[in-house]
Amino acid sequence: MVGRRAGTAYRETGPPAEEAAVPAPRAAQRPAPRSASRPDRRRPGAARAAARRRGNRLSVLSAALGLPLLGAVAGELTGSGGGPLFAVGAVLGSGLAAALCTRPGRWWVVTAAPPVVLAARAATAYLADRDAHQGKALASAAVRWVVEAFPVMGAAVATALLVVAVRAVLARRARPGRNAQQDRRATRRRSTGTPDPNPHPASTPPPSPTPRSHRG
Repeated sequence: MVGRRAGTAYRETGPPAEEAAVPAPRAAQRPAPRSASRPDRRRPGAARAAARRRGNRLSVLSAALGLPLLGAVAGELTGSGGGPLFAVGAVLGSGLAAALCTRPGRWWVVTAAPPVVLAARAATAYLADRDAHQGKALASAAVRWVVEAFPVMGAAVATALLVVAVRAVLARRARPGRNAQQDRRATRRRSTGTPDPNPHPASTPPPSPTPRSHRG
């Protein structure tokens, strides 16, 4: 009787809590990468900067190459050859390229002016009359083209150097002007008693508070 009662109680209550089935652990969920959840805010700015650089390079190349070539073509069409139209195109091209180029590109603009001017003059003169520029005639014509383009090359280099020097002087004057403007603002605040909105510059961190010793 006692055994039957014990078996009946075991069936009714079920197995002990320790023998209960343990639930299987859930699969670990990997967090989504940041690139998918948060868009990169630096991409639009970088794209605009890259587009600006490409546009600047295209402008410099168009001025340095296009204007001398355009002046040489105009000179051949009007019959002046390496005359004033060619000189004006070469000088304007080198000056405009020096004004638009970046600071590292100034050296390239100045050094590229003579070969660009000479190549524009020689190419347009040769293509204007190919039949006459054959054999020995081509050699004598090349010497003539160099002689005609030499003053224009010098004027183009001088113009580029002048523009570069002017840009350097203006950049130097702009820096003291900013400092003087900041000094005038600080003097005006002190005279009127207006507090400085930025008392601690970005380069100098604010002083940390000194800890006080507590006496018991």
